[in-house]
Amino acid sequence: MSVNMKRILVPIDSSEIAERAMQQAIKVNRFGEAEIHILYVADINKLAINSYLSGNVLLEISKAGERILNAACDEFPESMHVVKVYRTGDPAEAIMDYAKEINTDLIIMGSRGLGLVRGVLLGSVSKYVLEHAKCPVLIVK
Repeated sequence: MSVNMKRILVPIDSSEIAERAMQQAIKVNRFGEAEIHILYVADINKLAINSYLSGNVLLEISKAGERILNAACDEFPESMHVVKVYRTGDPAEAIMDYAKEINTDLIIMGSRGLGLVRGVLLGSVSKYVLEHAKCPVLIVK
C-alpha cells in the first residue's frame, strides 16, 4: 500500500465480516500513518413506516449505532487515529457520499453485511461501492 495514504474508510455494521474488515484495516495501516474512518449507516429507509418513526425510535437507533461504533473503535490500537461517523439513509449512497467528503484513499469493507440475502457472493452495498468508488476498494470475505 502507498505510504501517502491519509484516510482509510471502513464501513461497518455488527457483522463478523465487518469485524474482519476492521482487522484488515489494522494490518494495512500497521504503521499508523493513516486516519481510519469507521462509518456506521443506519438504514432507516428499510423500516417500512419510516415517515412515522417517533423521536424516541430514532434516538434508540442512533444509540445502537453509537454502541456499534464505540465497540468497533475499541478494536483498534490506541496509537491509531480513528474517526467514528454515524449516518442515516441508504448505506451504499451514504458510504459513497462520505468517501467523497473526506477524499478517502482506500475503502476496506466486508463482502456482505447483515442484509436480507445471506447467500449472495457480493452484497448489493459492496457491489455498489466497488462499481462507483473513485479509490481502491478492498473487499474482505
